[in-house]
Amino acid sequence: MRTLWPFHGRAAQLAAIRSALSTGGAVLAGPAGVGKSRLAAEAVGEAGDLVRVLATAAASGIPLGAMAHLLPPHPPEGNMIRWAADALPGRRPLLLVDDAHLLDSASAALVLHLVVSGRARVLATVRSGERAPDAVTALWKDDLLQRIELGPLELEEAGRVLTGALGGEVEGPTVRRLWRAGGGNVLFLRELVLAGESSSALAERHGVWRWQGEISVTTRLRELVEGRIGEITPAEREALEFVAYGEPLAAGLLAGLAPMETVRGLEDRQLVTVSPEDLSVRLAHPLYGEVIRAGCGELRTREVLSRLADAVEAAGSDSGEDALRVAVWRLDSATADDPAPLMRACRTARSRRDLELAVRLGRAALAAGGGVPAGVLLASVLTYSDRYDETEAVLLGLAAEPMDDMTRADFARVHALNLVWGYGRGEEACEVLESAAAAMTEPEPRQGALIIRTAIEHFMGRFSQTRRTIEQVLRMGPPSPAVAIGLAAMEANVLPHEGRGEQALALVDRTLATIGGLPEALPTITMALVVPGAVAAVMTGDLAAAWRYAEIGYRIGEDHGGWSRAVVGAGALRAQVCRLRGQPAEAIRWCRQGLGGLRGRTLHAGPCLAELAHAYALTGDVAAVQATMDLSNELALKVGHQAEFAFRLAEPWVLAARGDVTGAVAAAHGTAEAARDLPAYALFALHDLVRLGAAELVSDRLDRLAGRIGGALAPVFARHARAMGDGGPVPRELDAVSEAFERLGLLLHAAEASAQAARGYRLMGVVRAERAAETRAWALAGRCDGARTPALAGLAVPELTARQREIAHLAASGLSNRDIAERLTLSIRTVANTLVHVYERIGVNRREELGAILRVMNRGAGPGPSPAHGPVARWGDTTRADAPGAPGASA
Repeated sequence: MRTLWPFHGRAAQLAAIRSALSTGGAVLAGPAGVGKSRLAAEAVGEAGDLVRVLATAAASGIPLGAMAHLLPPHPPEGNMIRWAADALPGRRPLLLVDDAHLLDSASAALVLHLVVSGRARVLATVRSGERAPDAVTALWKDDLLQRIELGPLELEEAGRVLTGALGGEVEGPTVRRLWRAGGGNVLFLRELVLAGESSSALAERHGVWRWQGEISVTTRLRELVEGRIGEITPAEREALEFVAYGEPLAAGLLAGLAPMETVRGLEDRQLVTVSPEDLSVRLAHPLYGEVIRAGCGELRTREVLSRLADAVEAAGSDSGEDALRVAVWRLDSATADDPAPLMRACRTARSRRDLELAVRLGRAALAAGGGVPAGVLLASVLTYSDRYDETEAVLLGLAAEPMDDMTRADFARVHALNLVWGYGRGEEACEVLESAAAAMTEPEPRQGALIIRTAIEHFMGRFSQTRRTIEQVLRMGPPSPAVAIGLAAMEANVLPHEGRGEQALALVDRTLATIGGLPEALPTITMALVVPGAVAAVMTGDLAAAWRYAEIGYRIGEDHGGWSRAVVGAGALRAQVCRLRGQPAEAIRWCRQGLGGLRGRTLHAGPCLAELAHAYALTGDVAAVQATMDLSNELALKVGHQAEFAFRLAEPWVLAARGDVTGAVAAAHGTAEAARDLPAYALFALHDLVRLGAAELVSDRLDRLAGRIGGALAPVFARHARAMGDGGPVPRELDAVSEAFERLGLLLHAAEASAQAARGYRLMGVVRAERAAETRAWALAGRCDGARTPALAGLAVPELTARQREIAHLAASGLSNRDIAERLTLSIRTVANTLVHVYERIGVNRREELGAILRVMNRGAGPGPSPAHGPVARWGDTTRADAPGAPGASA
């Protein structure tokens, strides 16, 4: 049982309470369960003069009942308040009064007396909306104590609480779901976690906690929520049932199901809320609905749902939202007999990526006689749910049925994508689409089938064929809006691999803007644009744009029911950006977030697992790398150019982490050869050879590639190769390259270039420049999550004596030599000489540079596991056998 939860957030309120306690105290107010008692306890800590008082309803009728444990057994005749004040321990104690709104009148009067007389500091908690004794109300009404309001947890605070309570990382969609279900209430959040663990709905997978399935209402949770709801009449319960199953319900529609007088009473009791904008009625807390629904039997549930469906249909609404709700109500009340509304609802649920619901609706539509269209729709939902074998079974049962062109195109699309996503059978998928297109006479469905073929050809790395198919589609006639968007997505995917990254970025942004103006979200096509946008942005050196595209993808995953395909894809994109920024630990975190939602072996796992292995390799964590590679054999279909080259680009760094730098060079060279006609991959494979010290193999190729690829990155890669070319390192040029990498946000690359510059200066015997470059490399590497690469091996921490550090800190703070000398009782000459030695030791010339280096030194940052104590540990250290955080390893 998780009885004690970590304290997170509430920084502003905590500071306000502690400030108020330094004077007279405060009253902390808020709804039940938001964490008032825990915040108050955190604020007072272990104060030696602390006196605790807990007010209860049971003691509220007994004079001084809440204070009984603090007082002598026999009160005197006369002034009890003065006697009680004199009997309290300490001269001016800190009195913590929990639930002060429940104090009896005498205890409330005593608290007021203590505040007015200054005989105690007081921190009291009260429940908002509850009637409190006049003496308690006077504490803030008369400005005796500051009243501090405490509301529900914000989403980020809830995430930190969950991470601390569960002892590990929690998937983003799970945090959002629990936060919404608990309404930001800490007590409810805790009970939801307990309920999820007891039902195994909340479990850890691949190092990340994730919720799968429905929220189960345990006895503890039900009793807690029922206590908040209180006693209700049969009429009130009926009205609450309609709202629980149908929210949000228009007040006018609800009036036809329950008396408005009853609804007004529920609003007065704060059990329901009514929106002032549209008069829609909702339950006041999400968990009220869970508990009310759990209290309904099967027959009662069906009756309520059937009446709700009748009411909405009678109102004549034609919105997609209402159509979805009515279809689900009909399905759950066993009154669904028309496949058409079930299919419409299935499409709506699919577009929102509520895939479990969409599967239910699709199966129901097929069973109700929806025929081939319903079967194809169901198969589409199943393949989006990564249930590939089930998809094949449904399609097999439909294959012999007659189809019109549009249905045939949909059938072929689903079949082809299922073959690729589930089994990696790209050739067979192209044959399916080619055969279907040949049997069609209408241009639009033929164009649609061929667009899917372009996507599969792109997946297989046949970029020239993809280009020819795009042109073939255009020759068939003007595309419809839907076909035009699909063509734009395919064009955007091809452009980066033709070296035209900047054109790809412009096309992606235009098409995303077009989709944003449509009435219905298009999550699949949006993800098909996000990926090439990120690829093009990385290729051109615009990491901010790459992160923006990754954010769009991740938001799609979160907004569409935690759609695992989007979450894992966006996780890989985020990880790539973090890795390039020199943040391998953050890259690892985003990969693990994505992997939590996988349902088994799939195509989409490959890039994410490759990024995870790449990031672990950059930290030198060989055990974690091996665990990740083992997991990739279990979960990833390593087919298609994205997965293939993601693993290829990771391989040199995996080998280097194991100490095989020669093998790493060979692997990078092999990747560069395999990507000879693929600039988006060749650019990084060639530059990896520069980073690994083999620039002489690639400098000419990088020069030529820089002439083909737009953006800022390729020219810097080429310049780096020239500076490390056949004639040995050119350190001044490497200094400039390092600064260019830093401007682009590639901190690890910048650190490596500075380390290479330091070696160049060492060969030239220029000691001061060598120290400056080495210090810069060390400081940059210190901002890179402990990344360890061959170029950084052997970097040492700049060493200063205690006196040198002291004088350096004062100089960096802006003090003159005279000021420092006076403060430390030294001569000005001694200070000046010491600073000269400091500058020589760490290789800087100005106090501003000195301050930046000292800040890094004070953080104990630097490359490798123990940067504060000598040089970096040897490359390829395999001592971390436990591999904390690695998939499949103990955490």
